[in-house]
Amino acid sequence: MDTNLALNEPTTESGITLAGNCGYEIQDGHVIITIAEIANNRDAGNISGTLAVELWALPQPYWGGDFNGLALAGKSIGELYGQYFLADCRYEMPFQQPGDGTWHLTLMLREWTEAGYITRDHINFAVPYMVSTKPTVVRNDESNIINVIFADNKKPPTAKAAKKTKPKQPAAVSLNQASLEEIEALKGISKKLAENIVSERPFESLDEVLKVKGIGSRLLDRIRQFITL
Repeated sequence: MDTNLALNEPTTESGITLAGNCGYEIQDGHVIITIAEIANNRDAGNISGTLAVELWALPQPYWGGDFNGLALAGKSIGELYGQYFLADCRYEMPFQQPGDGTWHLTLMLREWTEAGYITRDHINFAVPYMVSTKPTVVRNDESNIINVIFADNKKPPTAKAAKKTKPKQPAAVSLNQASLEEIEALKGISKKLAENIVSERPFESLDEVLKVKGIGSRLLDRIRQFITL
């Protein structure tokens, strides 16, 4: 189990901020993200785009702009009205273990815009995250015995083993190509909503589905993992 906690001072440039204590805890293939506050400091009535919290592994700390790294976990949290905030946030998500190396973990708060997701605020966790799956060989010259010591981080399961332990995920439904019946089979989608979706397609992005009558941000967030374009 790996844990880390840091205090983030909110920025004001974008108006979308993280504040207070932010932390993560990794256990049993999942990560639990805790955030004291997520706020929209923009004018009242200025609704944000769809927000998401993401945990990234980077080769160096993040200081803004473009970056290269591995997304370890992420979750969409919907829109937030101006002058409103979410307090004592706790999100549990599947965790993607990075490869061998020393990584700098960064928690990012991102907002969906016409240009895609943009990082609005972030926090770098001070303690590096180190991964090593290579064994250390120790030779005992007196007894001629070789001991092999493995690192705490277990080697990822093979694809064959993963098939036995990981439940099969249903195929995502293409909103641009699926039949009316396939869309209606989605949990929370009535026949009328399915008809509305078919009449409004094609969509260029999943967030465009919000223009469909009867589809709100909460419903879209619930079905987002089960749909594609």
